[in-house]
Parts: sequence; structure tokens; C-alpha cells
Amino acid sequence: SQAEALGGVLLCGGLSLLLEVSFLLSTMTMGIVVANVAHHHRRPFRAIAGIEWPFMVLFFLLSGASIAAEDLAGAATLTIAYIVLRVMGRVAGGWLGSRWSGRPLWSTVIGFALLPQAGIAIGMALMASQRLPDLDGTLLTAVVAATIFFELVGPVLTRYSLEHLGEVRGA
Repeated sequence: SQAEALGGVLLCGGLSLLLEVSFLLSTMTMGIVVANVAHHHRRPFRAIAGIEWPFMVLFFLLSGASIAAEDLAGAATLTIAYIVLRVMGRVAGGWLGSRWSGRPLWSTVIGFALLPQAGIAIGMALMASQRLPDLDGTLLTAVVAATIFFELVGPVLTRYSLEHLGEVRGA
């Protein structure tokens, strides 16, 4: 039920605080355990799916609200470096992976299909900014700005890559 699923998440979060361990790692570990151990593992995920969107909206709203206009200029260099290095890493990783797996055709475009960025990067930046207060505004601003960039550009490049590989038909 929703109450059980939400209770499990809250219990995991509370224990994370009590034991002073990573929220992200503990909840991901809980998800792995539930998915692989519980006989009815689909039930908790279905129960949470119905109530997750308000939390997601709140998470991204607060992430965006944490950006101060004065931090934008200071984070520009870090943001550009992060974007360029992430693209290079994805493209290089896609190239290597496709070559090693015997799919050389994929090597030219598959890295671009890996560019969309999820909220986990923002969550990790929030954690890092708590542990590194000197970088608080700059780090979070750079990651949120890069996430916006990748969420705008990433799906377009993913679609292009998959069409180029013949995995989907052009829309």
C-alpha cells in the first residue's frame, strides 16, 4: 500500500539521518533490496508511483530556487567545463563500449544518446554543497544549469542517435 511504501522511505530516511549515512545511497540500497528480495516487489513501486510527482516537483522547484542570480556569473566557467567534460566522457565511453561489444556502427553516436541527466546529479550536488560550504552556491548553480542544458539538448540528441542507428523511426 501507499502507507507501507511511504513508511519504508521515511524509515530509511530517518535511519540515514540517525546513522549519519548518505540519503542517496541508503534509499538506492533500499530500492535494490526491495526489488530483489521482496516477493511482491512491484507493489511498493506502484504504490509510490501514484504519489511521487508532487515530491519530484518540489525537489526540482527547490533546486531551482536555490540558485542566486549573483552565483550565475561565478559558476559559468565551472558549468561550461562540466558540460564539455561530461559530453566528452559520454562520447568516449559510448565509443569504447560499442567497440568492445562488437558494434562499431554505434561508436559514432551512442555517446550522445547518454546525455540526458537525471535529478540524481542535483541530489549529489546538494550533498556536496553541504559538505563543502565554500563551494555551495557555485557548485549547485553549475550542476542545476548543466542539468537544464542536458534536459533540453539530451532528448533531442538521444532521438537523433537512435534514429541514426535505425532503432526508432523518424517522427
